[in-house]
Formats: sequence, C-alpha cells, structure tokens
Amino acid sequence: MSSDETAEIASRFPCTFLQRKDSGPAQAINRGLEMATGDIICWLNADDAFWDPTTLERVVRSFTDLPEVDAITGNGYYIDNHGRFVSPIIASRPDRLSLRWLTRHDTVLQPATFWRRNQFRLDETLRFCFDWKLWIDFFQDGKNILYVAEYFALYRLQPESLTYQDSASRRHEIYGMIKIFSKRRPQIAWCWFIWRAYQLSELLNAPTLKAAARGANEIMKLMSGDRISST
Repeated sequence: MSSDETAEIASRFPCTFLQRKDSGPAQAINRGLEMATGDIICWLNADDAFWDPTTLERVVRSFTDLPEVDAITGNGYYIDNHGRFVSPIIASRPDRLSLRWLTRHDTVLQPATFWRRNQFRLDETLRFCFDWKLWIDFFQDGKNILYVAEYFALYRLQPESLTYQDSASRRHEIYGMIKIFSKRRPQIAWCWFIWRAYQLSELLNAPTLKAAARGANEIMKLMSGDRISST
C-alpha cells in the first residue's frame, strides 16, 4: 500500500482511487484491471508516464485502424529521477515479438503496451515477472500482438523500484520463469548461475560479484545472439 502523495495527487483528477493492503504489485494491479470499464486496457506505474498528451489518442487510432490486432506495444525512453532523458528503449528486432523469444527473455516494454480488454490477469504469485508472464499468456492464447514504431512511454529509473534494485530474488524469479517456459538446458543453467552469483553477492555483501555477474550476462547475451541470458 502506497504511503506517498499519490492519494493527494489523485484527488485533483476525475478518477477512482483505491488504497488498501495487498499481497504485492500484481494483486494491486489486478484490482485495477477488474475495475476497468474501457475497451482498451493498460497500467502505468506511479514512477512512469505516457510519452506525451497524444499517446492515448495514437493508441486508440491504432486499434481502430487495425481491428484484427489484440494488443500493441511500442517504444519508450528511460528518464532519471528529475525527468531528464537518459536513453531510448527501442525494439531493435520487432520480429522477436513472439512466443519463441518471450520464453527466453522479456522483450515487451510494459508501460508502452496496451490491449483489448480480456479475461487475463497477472499471476499474483510473482513479484517481478508478472507482466512477462501476462505477455506469454497472450501469445499462448493466440493473441495478435503488434509492434508499433512509436514512442508511447517514459520509464523512470527509480533506485527504490523493485526492478532497479536487481536483487537475487528477482534473478531467482527469472530462473523460475525460464525453467517453466523455456525448457532449454543452456538457458536454464545460465539463469541458475546468475541467480546463485547474485545470491552469493548479497550473502557476502560483495557488490563487485553482482557487477561481474551482470557483465558476464551481457557478454553471454551478445555471444549467443540473445539466445542465452538472464533478463
């Protein structure tokens, strides 16, 4: 349950504000999804933002022009705590927006993703990878997901966020996802190795070990053509 100024800010706008205890972010978002009444669904974390005032208009236009499409995802930009632009987040290989690649690693930018309202909800047993699991559910159900080469979102690099902290718990959840969905032994073994390295780093309070594992992961990702990585 948020303890920041969200309630005060929400009171300035014509919206429904719900604040109560939850088991984690997935359950909190699911409550919002259940309350949603629109035809097009998304969620935006408090730290993030839409690209500009035209974002939702452009999204609606895409769904109107493409009735066969169930979901669209686009580009974003990393911003810092002060809203300054850091670096773009662009799908360099849109052809990798597929179930085959999603079982290897998450290739979808969550705040830049929108879908037609459906029955799918986030897996509340997950704390870090619930959005990744949702995209896999979409593909397994045969949803038509389209990459749109437009900027839709600003993704804030917030030191307090779960993703930014990049903990051993997060790497363990990634390992669990890969073990369930990939079934490729080299990928499973590598994710296990990265998780264990992070775990040891935190146990020994040795941040250099985590940094080394992160560097090794980038090298492995490059050498394998994105086929093996923990991300």
